[in-house]
Amino acid sequence: MSLIEVKDVTFSYNGTRNAVDGVSFDIEKGSYVTIIGHNGSGKSTMAKLIAGLLPIKKGKIVIDGDEVNEENIAMIRNKLGIVFQNPDNQFIGSTVKDDIAFGLENKMVESEKMPAIIEEYANKVGLSAFLNYEPQNLSGGQKQRVAIAGILAMHPSILIFDEATSMLDPKGKKEIKQLMYELSGDDEITIISITHDIEEVLQSDDCIVLNKGKIFMHGKPEAVFKEPEKLREIDLDIPFVEQTREAFGKYKIRLKSDDLKGMVDELCRYRSNH
Repeated sequence: MSLIEVKDVTFSYNGTRNAVDGVSFDIEKGSYVTIIGHNGSGKSTMAKLIAGLLPIKKGKIVIDGDEVNEENIAMIRNKLGIVFQNPDNQFIGSTVKDDIAFGLENKMVESEKMPAIIEEYANKVGLSAFLNYEPQNLSGGQKQRVAIAGILAMHPSILIFDEATSMLDPKGKKEIKQLMYELSGDDEITIISITHDIEEVLQSDDCIVLNKGKIFMHGKPEAVFKEPEKLREIDLDIPFVEQTREAFGKYKIRLKSDDLKGMVDELCRYRSNH
């Protein structure tokens, strides 16, 4: 069942070249979708349009049966949360506990219920021991996990990650990617990840490739990466497993599709455990 329907959406900034140009796609409930493309391809613009942070000038976006517009934007935003690039810009509270509590207070959750909710979601992101920590005492990855905990406490059905790992060090990237992978196992949460991380794409259910505001490719990650020459046309990298398949091909050693999928699965398991 489609939770999000994007239909012929076009958007431009100040009447310049279209940042998003006639884009259409559906996102299934409970899926993990990655959107990739070079800088200026329209990835972050598309995320902001779905989140209602930019006005839809042409076409429409329907979320859970409701069209995104000025009349119902508040209701739509209650269904989703967005994690941005810079973790320092997302910390609102003076401590981890205060930050997670902020959204709950805005939703007027009863004060006696809040400690249990805060503890539950701090534990979910692995930060229950840091509830009284101040922001400056946290790493970038920990700050992003706090932002995610605050969003999860609001029970959204959609989580949007807008290049959420791009400003993190390797350890922070690993932490957030692992958390995203774990969250993708929850059928009640739909994940949209705007990313430059080609290896992350392998973990997703569906991949949308944007180029100059248009959909360039769309499909399962395995299918998208089986056409590496197309990705290279728009200066995108291909994942290590596909590079390996190509290397075998040069020596006329053929890998069956099941073998390639096995390599992808093995890489994902390895990255989850290290």
